[in-house]
This record gives sequence, structure tokens and C-alpha cells, in this order.
Amino acid sequence: MNTLLLSPLRRLRELQLDLPSLAPLRVLPLLTMLHLLVSSADNGLLFAPLAAWFALGVAMPRLLRSSPFWYVTATILGTGVFLTWESADNHRYLFVYWSLALCCAFSLPKTEQPLALAISSRWLLGLCMLLAAVWKIASPDYLSGSFFHFELLADERFAHVASWTSGLSLEQLAENRTLRESLVAGQLLGTELSQVQLHTSSGVTTVAQVLTWWTLGIEGLLAGLFLAAAVLPRSPRLVLVASLALLCFAATTYAVAPVRGFGGILMLLGLAQCEPEQKRLRYAFLAAFTLIQLCPLPLMDLIAALGLM
Repeated sequence: MNTLLLSPLRRLRELQLDLPSLAPLRVLPLLTMLHLLVSSADNGLLFAPLAAWFALGVAMPRLLRSSPFWYVTATILGTGVFLTWESADNHRYLFVYWSLALCCAFSLPKTEQPLALAISSRWLLGLCMLLAAVWKIASPDYLSGSFFHFELLADERFAHVASWTSGLSLEQLAENRTLRESLVAGQLLGTELSQVQLHTSSGVTTVAQVLTWWTLGIEGLLAGLFLAAAVLPRSPRLVLVASLALLCFAATTYAVAPVRGFGGILMLLGLAQCEPEQKRLRYAFLAAFTLIQLCPLPLMDLIAALGLM
């Protein structure tokens, strides 16, 4: 019996050993192009030149692993951010920094490129999380739980989570969003704030507090881990712990609020900073990247329609 069980296990291990190594310098240019195109599809001003430039990269694959290619990419993305700086999402800035990181890595001798890209990725992850945590600490509305309280009541991305945890119906949350849109459009100008009441419940307050402190805590932890990994001598264990924490952050954040742009680029950075021998960890980041791309699909609506929740 033991022999029969061990045979499939050995075959499984052999299959794992035969998996491609997912060398970052080979897979990341293609994944980055895909992610940038998908995330820029709603911006006609940026999408057209970016798509044309990436088409040239596909036609001439060697360009993808050259420094000038990513310098031009960073210039296109940076121009888009500059022209829309007042409304540009935070992850669009990170797109520019990541393109510059690829540009710098490919400008070095080939033997130095993997380490340079890994260190750059750790710095970007660490500083991104540090600045996010500092902003939250400096924002009284965030620390009080008001930010997540409002988002749970009036943001469509949180609708299913708010409904599951608070007892509010999806119809009530839809009415909240309609009222918010009316306020933003100025249709209720002159109405006193006390007369505008969103549907809420005591459960929303509890969930908002949990999300507030969990997000602040995990971002602070990630900032410390990745900055330490960037500064300290090579430590595969530290990189492993930081990577697992990042995957945990992605699972708890983007399953609740699917933000494909930010989530996808964080997973690419995570893949880039893995140590050479951490092949399974790279596949974990690739799987997380793929799942985040699928998050905006109406999966929750399908689950609800099937009566599974």
C-alpha cells in the first residue's frame, strides 16, 4: 500500500522539478506589457501610443530585453501621468517606476541583471508599503474607520462583502451608491447633510475597524520586511517570509476590493524579487497575478445567481 502511494508522489516531485524556472528577465517583460495594456485600455490618450510601441516589441523580441525599450515605455507612461496628474491612480506612478527599474536592469551586464532587478523590486515594494502606511497614520479619517465605513456602504467593489457581513441587502447598498452619485453630481445641493442617510448597520462599523487595522498592520509589516531584504545581505528566508506576507496581503485585499492595476503590478514585483532557487514561489506570484486579472469579472454575481451564498 505504501509503495502504491509513494509512486505517484515521486512522479509529482519529478514533474515539479521539470517545471520551467520562470526566469524573471524572460517572463517579466511580456507579463508587464500585458498588464500595462490591460490597465491602460480605458485611457485612449495613453493606450494608442503604448499599444503601437508594444506591437514593435512583439515584432522584434530582442527589444523587450533592452534598456532603450523600457526607457521609452517609461516616457510614454510618465507623459500620461503628467497630463492627468490630478486624477491619475497611484498605480500608474508605480508603472513608471517599474519600467525604469527594467530599463536600469537591462543596462547592466547580463550577470548583474537578475540581482539588480530583485533589489529594485524590493525597494519599490518596501517604499510603496511604507508610504501607504504613513499616509494612513497621518489621516484621521482613516484611523477612525470612517474611510472603510463609507467604502463598504457606497463602493460597488465592497458590496458583496458588506452584504455578507452586515446583513444589508444588495438592493440597499445599490441605493447607497445611487445617493452618492447624486451628491457628487450636485443634484442634492442645498440639502443638509443630516437629511442624507445611507443604509447602514452595526456590523459595518465592526468590519470597517477590522479592515482599517488589518490593512495598516500588514502594510507596515511588508514595508519592514522588504526594506530589510533590500538592505541586508542575501537572506532567502527573509525573502520567503516577505513574499508569503505579500501573497497574504493580496489574498485579503484584492479578494475584497479587486483593484487589478495595483494588485497586478505588486505581484510582478513579487515575482521579480524571488531568489533564484525559489521556483515555486515565482509560480505562486504568477498564479496570484492571473487570479487578480480575473477578479473584475462578475464572479460574485454568478455565485449569487447560482444561490451559493
